[in-house]
Amino acid sequence: MQASFPEAGIKPNHTLTKMKYSKRDFFYVTEMLHSPGFGWDSNENKVVVEDEVWNELIRDRPQVRHYRDMQFPKFNQLGHIFGLREN
Repeated sequence: MQASFPEAGIKPNHTLTKMKYSKRDFFYVTEMLHSPGFGWDSNENKVVVEDEVWNELIRDRPQVRHYRDMQFPKFNQLGHIFGLREN
């Protein structure tokens, strides 16, 4: 990446950090989508869930609090990258 775009100032650790956080986000969202009460809004590219179910989740896992209204426009592409989604 650095050789192809030297003016961008991209270093290997930038790419690794971005992949680390993207992978974490992908797995948290995937875990939610496999849990009862969670769904996916394909127009908004985000998780949908009733307040009661959400509040129960964040009681157990407060680190996912910010995912409620977060959009994931590249969610399907991340699935392909991590080898977990077909099509």
